[in-house]
Amino acid sequence: MASVLSQDEVDSLLGGIDEGSVKTETDTPEKDEGFEVYNFAAQSGPVNMPTLQVINERFVGFLRDSLSSITNSNVEVKLSTNELLSFSEFCRSLPLPASLNIFKIEPLRGSAILALEGALVFSFVEAFFGGKGLNPAKLEGRAFTAIESKIIERITTVILGDLQQAWSDVHKVNMTFSRSEIDPQFASIVKPDDMIIRIKFVISLTNVSGAISFCIPCSTIEPIKDKLKQKFRGERLEVDKRWRIYIGEKIGETAVSLNCTMGTTKISARELLEIKVDDVILLDQKTGDSILVKVEGIPKFKGYPGSYSNNKAIRISERLIRSER
Repeated sequence: MASVLSQDEVDSLLGGIDEGSVKTETDTPEKDEGFEVYNFAAQSGPVNMPTLQVINERFVGFLRDSLSSITNSNVEVKLSTNELLSFSEFCRSLPLPASLNIFKIEPLRGSAILALEGALVFSFVEAFFGGKGLNPAKLEGRAFTAIESKIIERITTVILGDLQQAWSDVHKVNMTFSRSEIDPQFASIVKPDDMIIRIKFVISLTNVSGAISFCIPCSTIEPIKDKLKQKFRGERLEVDKRWRIYIGEKIGETAVSLNCTMGTTKISARELLEIKVDDVILLDQKTGDSILVKVEGIPKFKGYPGSYSNNKAIRISERLIRSER
């Protein structure tokens, strides 16, 4: 039979609990020095989105051509980092002064930031006015002038246009410029602890190099996250019919030059100088013979000249297997 506590023992036990000398199972330590909360949703690191990587690589090519054209110099663009971090970390990493250009990725929600380093901005300004960048401007303690702000807006428009073009084959978006800021506290597009994707590119001009960075909130691309995580077609072993159709359509849109040789003949320089209106020049080609058709200067077909719907046309009669030289 189980022993039963007497009334004195019960009173003594309750008194010990009240005084804290007797520990109970519900007692928990106020602080555990070795305990740390691990947030799986807020861990920094590289972004594993193959399709986003393809977009970035296409953007590099577009931006290189655009900046080289508007600055009349050779501009190099390289992808530096593509990582996940908090918005506060992104703001702390910005070198000051920097031009923070806020834009929207419509129809996606929210805003994103295009950050241009101050040294790069002043290099663009000097390039626009014919300078060579031999005397770098002092960055400390100054804001951008009205002229510099106009050039920043122009450069931003060019960059956003190239970014929109790089995205076009993956998801139709419209990059819309909103405003520019210098102080990060006035460019708070999300909460400090919210996660963002930072994509950083290094731009090298003649004598100066700097970086531009895109800050895209994870919440903005959440609706198309699965599309960006899909592996690029080149990483698959099986044939992707969608890519085959897409490539076929793009090839069909490619413009090529096509010309036909109606006939040839040889005349002397004197005869060429004596040619008058209504003179007849005999060619080595008979009216019923097929003519040679060249594509981009390479013989590809033989056919007969004619017209179709009031346009000049060629009816192909033979496809040349080997190009004639």
